[in-house]
Amino acid sequence: LPYFDPVRMTVIDPMHSFLLGIIQTQWFNAWINGKNFRQRTRTAEVVCELDQIHAYLSVFEMPSWVARLPEKVGYPAGGSLTSDAWKGLALVFGPIMIPLVWDEWYPKNKAAYEVSLANWEKREVNHVKINAAGKGKKGDNKASEKPVMHMHEGGADNFLKLAAALKIILGRSINDSDIPHIKPTHHWVTHIFDQLRDYGPVYGFWTFLFERLNKVLKSYSTNNHGGGELEVTFFHAFEKDHELCTMVKIFSTCIYED
Repeated sequence: LPYFDPVRMTVIDPMHSFLLGIIQTQWFNAWINGKNFRQRTRTAEVVCELDQIHAYLSVFEMPSWVARLPEKVGYPAGGSLTSDAWKGLALVFGPIMIPLVWDEWYPKNKAAYEVSLANWEKREVNHVKINAAGKGKKGDNKASEKPVMHMHEGGADNFLKLAAALKIILGRSINDSDIPHIKPTHHWVTHIFDQLRDYGPVYGFWTFLFERLNKVLKSYSTNNHGGGELEVTFFHAFEKDHELCTMVKIFSTCIYED
């Protein structure tokens, strides 16, 4: 086909690139693994950032169509999030919770960092003096690890900008005038603007439907069947559910006369 452009016409799925890409990376790699949101220690029951997030989530009142976040989100016991949950975190829960968490915990993190940095500098000065005097232990000539400030001062503002951009990009409708003003830095999603111009709103081409069907199939008990039996089991269970839904729909629309 002379008009075919394999680069321009390759569809980038917004669900995977944004929700399972940027948002999941920001939450897990940057905030959880980066210790922006710390977990409560086992030995000392000290309230940390994740505890405050859990407290906020416990009082949220949301409509049924908004995906719920696990009660222990951020902990291993919270499990993995679905795409719907990542969307809810980015567009509903996060823009409300994250600024509140930052307002309370950033000053505390900054103060703790300054104390740790001052103590580290004192230790390093003593360490250099001891080594210069020849009294250091053998092999003890390397500097200790310098403390790191985990929470970025503009972290909450940056997240709100990302959430605002996603609110436009992932909307059910979009205007061409909205597109040039959004500049995400993730490589994959830089192609999303051409995709929106070519195909319209993301609801027309993202893979939520397929992921939902995958979730339905995973819920079926396969009894560890193999050798072709697994597919048959999937089909029988899916057909059974389909017939049940059809039966309920028919009965709910029937009008019975006395």
